[in-house]
Amino acid sequence: MSPFYWGPKAVTFWLVGVVTLLLLWIGVEGFLTPETAIQSFGLPLQNAADKSIVWIKADRDLFLGVFLLALMVLRMRKASMVFLLAAAGMPVVDAILVLQNAVDKTPSWIHIVTVVYMLIVSWMLYQQEKKAKHSNE
Repeated sequence: MSPFYWGPKAVTFWLVGVVTLLLLWIGVEGFLTPETAIQSFGLPLQNAADKSIVWIKADRDLFLGVFLLALMVLRMRKASMVFLLAAAGMPVVDAILVLQNAVDKTPSWIHIVTVVYMLIVSWMLYQQEKKAKHSNE
């Protein structure tokens, strides 16, 4: 397989796909069942009237998922790498919020694991970009 290729035959394509699907799922879940979504996030919903705050997060995740899906459809490996690196800050903040505000701190680990996953996939994408660049020279 050519180092320039990035699509369904590339492992990193599917690793980015995992992030994409999770963002889409979390976004949809936040709109459909905000109480469940915020509990999965790691925070309790104090008041049912606060659903609109959960919808803000759902909106963020849904549209980030749509954007990442577009990058995948367009097979933009480098842009996907930059996106993952830039977006890795979000689960860091999410973990901090859970650690500071939740009674049960356990859900903070999902946010921390997400950061590690995004950084590893970004590194793998970087390695592929570097390889493609060197084979182009």
